[in-house]
Amino acid sequence: MFKKIALLVMALSFSSLAQAADWTVSADLRERYQSFNNSNFNSAVNNDRWEFDSRLYLKAKGDFGNGLTVFIQPQAVLIQNNTTGVGTQNLSQADLLQAYLQYNVSDFGVRLGRQQLVYGEQRLLGHLGWKDVARTFDGVKAMYKTDAISFDAFAVHPSDIGAMTPTAAAPQGQSLVTWEDRRLIGAYATYTLAPKSGIDTYFINWRHNQQAAIGKGRNMHTYGARLFGKYNGFDGSAEAVIQSGTWATNVSQKASAYAAKLGYTFDFWKTRLGVEYDFSPGDDKKNAATHKDFVFPFHTNHAHYGEMDFFSWANMKDIRLSLKTSPLKGLAIMGNVHFLSLDKAQGDWLNVVGAGNVFAGNAAYTQTRVGTEIDVKVVYKVAAVKGLKLVALYGVFNAGSAVSERNGGKADSAKFGYALAQYAF
Repeated sequence: MFKKIALLVMALSFSSLAQAADWTVSADLRERYQSFNNSNFNSAVNNDRWEFDSRLYLKAKGDFGNGLTVFIQPQAVLIQNNTTGVGTQNLSQADLLQAYLQYNVSDFGVRLGRQQLVYGEQRLLGHLGWKDVARTFDGVKAMYKTDAISFDAFAVHPSDIGAMTPTAAAPQGQSLVTWEDRRLIGAYATYTLAPKSGIDTYFINWRHNQQAAIGKGRNMHTYGARLFGKYNGFDGSAEAVIQSGTWATNVSQKASAYAAKLGYTFDFWKTRLGVEYDFSPGDDKKNAATHKDFVFPFHTNHAHYGEMDFFSWANMKDIRLSLKTSPLKGLAIMGNVHFLSLDKAQGDWLNVVGAGNVFAGNAAYTQTRVGTEIDVKVVYKVAAVKGLKLVALYGVFNAGSAVSERNGGKADSAKFGYALAQYAF
């Protein structure tokens, strides 16, 4: 189906109709270097890795009039990755990140084709714009929007784009998900009560068919709400989500997750101080017929629970202290401290994608204190070169007693850093 949609988009783009359209074209080039040291918390075993990558986005939006538009966003990615276990691998790929037709009439619209889904704080659905092969979906979305109400309903599949993930076995970069075996149907509504204040409500159904590589028979329902507001220097939000249905054949899903944050921005250097608490009950695995870990694969946990990607919004507690300040025009300095622990010592410690274990659970475990992550990021928009942005980040994870218990007594610090230059033109 998507191939037919893509051909239709291309046909429109180069037809005589396209020649009469009003086109907006832009590009985005990013060069990025990153390194990860001691991610196994054991300095005696070298698993360090580094990566250098280049990413080019091209964007073209054509307005054909009468409410009809087309959006095309191809991308090209080149990655050189070096990991101790698999050596150096070069990965390259070119594909369509987005390609859709959209029709709007009055307050209503419909979008058909490959598209990104971005809602709320992206704890459940986000575009992973920082990733080299970002997340995107094939399908249809209906939209309704007024000054006070925004409502989207969608039926999509994860797009079949390579994950660009280095592995010991070929083929490297094979897709992690394919549209044939996974489906998302959902609705997301926002009611704005005041400027930058309101409430989100949503429902998402996530289903796998019996041909899925994992999670055969999955039919899981996610219900949630988020309050958000901004007033007189204060900003805050609170979100609660529950899950029910079937996690896999003969295994039911029963999970929940919660988040709350509050911040205040001072006039001095536009400095914001914030505090956040994230929590999700864990699964102690005492009942094999029920899965109690909250897991959703299309989020941006990277932005919420630590830049080093050790945590998902599942079996976790996180107290986060944050600071953001701008001492010079175009310069932003951000610092975050995460105090991280497990809710259930016996449960799995799930990584950023929510599907893989940092450490698997065990009935004998008693320790829950995972450790402290400190991240410092600097962002500078170069005034002399319009569209150029420079970013640098350094993070350190000081491991706690839960790591030592699960890692043979080893609890050495892990370190992460990256530097990037991004030019939009």
